Amino acid sequence: MTNFFWLHKKYYIAASAKGFSCFSLPHLVWLAVLLIGIVLLTRFYIKLKSEQRNNLRKSLALFLILFEIAKQCFVGLTGDTVSTHLPLHICSFAVYTILIDALWPDNRFFKSPLCYAFLPSAFMALIFLNATKYPPLSFYTIHHFIPHALIVAYIIARYSAGEIRICYKGVWSTFFAIGALAIPIYFIDKAFDVNFIFLMNHSNNPALMFIWNISGGTGGISYIIALGVLVLIVIHFTFGIFVAIEALEKRFLKNKVNAS
Repeated sequence: MTNFFWLHKKYYIAASAKGFSCFSLPHLVWLAVLLIGIVLLTRFYIKLKSEQRNNLRKSLALFLILFEIAKQCFVGLTGDTVSTHLPLHICSFAVYTILIDALWPDNRFFKSPLCYAFLPSAFMALIFLNATKYPPLSFYTIHHFIPHALIVAYIIARYSAGEIRICYKGVWSTFFAIGALAIPIYFIDKAFDVNFIFLMNHSNNPALMFIWNISGGTGGISYIIALGVLVLIVIHFTFGIFVAIEALEKRFLKNKVNAS
């Protein structure tokens, strides 16, 4: 295991070593540990005073940025293909947004993308991860799990503390923001034969494979349109979850008042 810890998957596969699969025991252990960490961090954040929350937000944002920089340095030093590891994935933009949100916590625009786009993206990355070719404990596996879990924890903590409020207008502003982001990324993907934010192919992601197949199985504009529809559905579904949570909270508080 120690010998494989720092290896990129192309060398790991070449060594005929085996990784793990989604929902296998190692994956479930990772998810359980991360869930506990998210819950504890959220509870801890809620109990903090305003200035302490501000410091914690900035610390998390700084850690995410430095962890990403560390990965880029590692990729460059070990001779891996740097172009495929550039921080242009959807969760990389979540890290940038968290940094902006931590520095300017009273902003309004960035809270909607955090809730409706980046939270479900990070959550899905934890569930349907693409790091299964690595050992359960390796540099790339850790780099996959920890940042995505911190993205989830940051957003849930802010929402649970009442610092993020939902509105339906944010659903559409988020959708158009992601659409605007996809335009330059599409041309980067085409120019350099890469697949940032999965615009070129499904990368064996189960949800994206379904979209790929129903849109003709050849990629191109039909796949991108279907991907856009999926994004819109996910954003609405996430908004619906928040609405349901707030409805349950109001019902609980009402019952509590009546009981007293």
